[in-house]
Amino acid sequence: MKLFLRLTLIFLLAAPALHAASDCLATTGGVSLTLPAPAGGIVEVGADKRDYFAYMVPDTTRLLCAFVPSGILPGLTSPARGLGRYMLVEVSRRAEAATQEISASDFAEVIASVKQQIGDGTTLAKTAQSSSEEATRKLREMGDSKGISIQQITPLGVIFQSPDAYAVAMASPVTSGGVASQVLNASVLLRVRGRLLFVYLYADGGDEASLNWLKTVAGEWTRQILSYNPPLQ
Repeated sequence: MKLFLRLTLIFLLAAPALHAASDCLATTGGVSLTLPAPAGGIVEVGADKRDYFAYMVPDTTRLLCAFVPSGILPGLTSPARGLGRYMLVEVSRRAEAATQEISASDFAEVIASVKQQIGDGTTLAKTAQSSSEEATRKLREMGDSKGISIQQITPLGVIFQSPDAYAVAMASPVTSGGVASQVLNASVLLRVRGRLLFVYLYADGGDEASLNWLKTVAGEWTRQILSYNPPLQ
């Protein structure tokens, strides 16, 4: 059970070529998953471009898929920046190595701990600092010297919760290369075929329209992912 409690901190720290149009096929912990692209002209970037998002992914997780608006894909460069709206699906490396199935009760325990962590301002401040440092280090490894600074993480409330999903919205002022912006994020924990997925949706701007878009797409996409991956018999 300690394994699943560790995963809550991962949750807080928070895709083949152009032919990829909708589904992303992934395997984690020996289980095959089909991760469809969200509706609205969103596509999976393909295996050759997933590394462009490496600086956004903590060392503790592995990127399964990355999704962007179709109009952005042809000009996407490394590191991926200035996307406006994009989505990432990740999995815990520790849980993946353990190949241990997450039961409904395990998932409920993870969610309870996540709620406690999100309500702790000290934990959120430490997460903002460690995430900034890790992203900056990885950007430099990718040849980008601008770096990233996340000033704070502000929870905006729970979007939805079900036996197999939990989603929360957050806002973060982010500065990079002297340019400041407001980034909205919908973080979704999903139990899919006995595996725990971290699903993240991002949108630039702190306006209500962007927040409503995040909430709507997060709900629709979650239902879509679960429908594509019925429980194993």
